[in-house]
Amino acid sequence: MKNAAVAVEDTDENRQICMKYCGICPSYRKNNMGKYQPDSLFCSRGMSCFEEKKEDRCFCLACELFTKHHMALGHFCTQQ
Repeated sequence: MKNAAVAVEDTDENRQICMKYCGICPSYRKNNMGKYQPDSLFCSRGMSCFEEKKEDRCFCLACELFTKHHMALGHFCTQQ
């Protein structure tokens, strides 16, 4: 779930950091989220537009951006 106070910038550097975690995340892989927009950096860009999302384990909590920006919850790809 997105925290209103979170301000993760949509930059190439942040997308590269994000994909270290999203790229191996079970929810991301199970739903082929790389094929839909936004395809990464969900904490900044919002949840995936893929309509039939099925949540699995979430790797957001391990992400460097999650810690740096003091986020509270994960599953940014499937929840707002």
